[in-house]
Amino acid sequence: MGEDDKSGVPRSKKVLGSLANADTVNSILSEPAKGSLATAKGERMEVDPVDSRHDTEMLAEFERRRRARTLTLPTDDIQVKLKLRALNQPICLFGEDILDRRERLRALLSTMTEDEIAAVLHSDEVQAEKTDEETVTWYHRGPTALRAARVKIADYSLRKAKLRLERAREEGQRPSHEKALARQEAHKWVQQLNLHASQVADTRPVSFCEFSADSNHIVTSGWSGNVSVWKREDCRKIRGFTGHGAQAGCARFHPGAFTTNAESTLNVVSCSHDGTVFLWSLDQETPIGELEKHPSRVTKVAFHPSGNHLATACFDSSWRMFDVETKDELLFQEGHAKAVSDVAFHPDGSVALTAGHDCYGRVWDLRTGRCIMFLDGHTREIHTVEWMPNGYEMVSGGSDNTMKIWDLRMRRNTYTMPAHTSVVSRIRADHQGQYLVSSSFDCTLKLWSTTGWQPLRQLQGHDTRILCVDVSPDGNWIISSAFDRTFKLWSQSEY
Repeated sequence: MGEDDKSGVPRSKKVLGSLANADTVNSILSEPAKGSLATAKGERMEVDPVDSRHDTEMLAEFERRRRARTLTLPTDDIQVKLKLRALNQPICLFGEDILDRRERLRALLSTMTEDEIAAVLHSDEVQAEKTDEETVTWYHRGPTALRAARVKIADYSLRKAKLRLERAREEGQRPSHEKALARQEAHKWVQQLNLHASQVADTRPVSFCEFSADSNHIVTSGWSGNVSVWKREDCRKIRGFTGHGAQAGCARFHPGAFTTNAESTLNVVSCSHDGTVFLWSLDQETPIGELEKHPSRVTKVAFHPSGNHLATACFDSSWRMFDVETKDELLFQEGHAKAVSDVAFHPDGSVALTAGHDCYGRVWDLRTGRCIMFLDGHTREIHTVEWMPNGYEMVSGGSDNTMKIWDLRMRRNTYTMPAHTSVVSRIRADHQGQYLVSSSFDCTLKLWSTTGWQPLRQLQGHDTRILCVDVSPDGNWIISSAFDRTFKLWSQSEY
């Protein structure tokens, strides 16, 4: 029994229903509400259009995106850059890759009219004609001696390449623990580096320094216009050369200096901001020869590994190659849009690598004269380039404070190092290829492993911007020169 049954009181009956009376219900049924019309089958409620600026902008954005999806853009990155240049837009932004650049072009074109889009996308013929004209100006007809020089360079490079590949095969057959031990020894030497000596070399900044082939002599150039040769053992000047009327930007030893060359023959070459290039012997203070004067500042000079040819990098956007014996110009090469800042020959002598203030580098085949690789990646001027001893890797550094590793086989950038906090002025590799050393305007030298491109050591000794650095051929010494008018020797500590 339930609770109500126990109390004796009957349970009240629940009534379900509406509170409306019968008249109200009848009126609702006879006159349906207006809202019920919107839910009737097959009928729709009409809404008056509202003039909204936000809605208009949103519809325009949807239309722009629809047009962007229908655009057919070139897939070649060079063509994409040409289109951006035609729109007066930067061809490359910091951190932008090829796909980002293409999407940026798509977004720009989607805001233009159909006629403007057609004018930009269908201008390939005009750009091709312009490119052809530029290509023609890159290559100049050389003298008859150039062909003979190319044949000699090809013969020399083939012999050198054969020897290099034989060494590479022998190195590849070495046990892995021997390779690791050699690498550890090189890195241990780096960790024990200390300042060995410092010498005032000029009355103005010392722009360049280099070891001779025997590692016992040093050549320096200064902004006073003087070039000097020093004995490495006691930092004593053994020969001074005077003749430049402006700043001397670079001085290099001939590959045979202090080894096979006689003192009365060519041993040193130097260049100046006034466009002069002088040839020096070791037995007199005046030049024994002079190359044809360049129209602009000569930034760097470099001897071909054979010692028979000399390359010069010039501020007139060109680099040149001369015959050392006859002093005749064999090659006048254009290709850079701005000043050429550095030139370096391949260890085999087959190709040359140039760097420019146009932020690009180029690899030139000396046997054919063609540009075989384009180094595109730096965002500011490139100041220095270097070949690795393995023959297929290159290193570049510049005003974007980075060092980039390039692979000639794959023809692309393989690694980028945020190396310094200021301009990278010079990069050199040791002759075993175990480490790199870089100098910078941040007043430091840094050494890097070539296996993982990781930093090994930082050397501090100069108080001003460092302009140049070099590694001795025997691998026991490092030299640096700077704005403080000195060069400094670094070596393993004896304590």
